[in-house]
Formats: sequence, structure tokens, C-alpha cells
Amino acid sequence: MKRIVKNLSVMRTDGSDEALELIRETGMTQSEATRWALSLAANILQHAWVYGYEEHGKVPEIQVQFKVK
Repeated sequence: MKRIVKNLSVMRTDGSDEALELIRETGMTQSEATRWALSLAANILQHAWVYGYEEHGKVPEIQVQFKVK
């Protein structure tokens, strides 16, 4: 099956550029960083809705925890 490549065009702001540059510090390209961030956001929403943390269609309040190394 041949994969069709599509482009996504979005208006960039100072805030989105800062976020993108922060993600790119991991070594990702702009495209990789954008796809990663989009995938991460979608996974957060899906899990919040599937597990009942928030109603479908609503953005959940998010708390982040990190493990101590």
C-alpha cells in the first residue's frame, strides 16, 4: 500500500515557536517534533476520555510527575 504524504499548515506564534524549539533540543527535526507533540497530545486526550478522567470532547486538567533518577 502506497503511503500518501500530506502537509499540515498552521499559523505559528511566538509561543508555538518556543515550544517547538524546546522539543527540538532532543535532536528532533521540526517535522518530527511537531508529529511527536501532536501524537502526545492525542494520546493524553484519548486516555483521559477512555478511562473516564474527563468527558469526551473536553480537555482534562493535567498533572505531570517524574521519577527520581
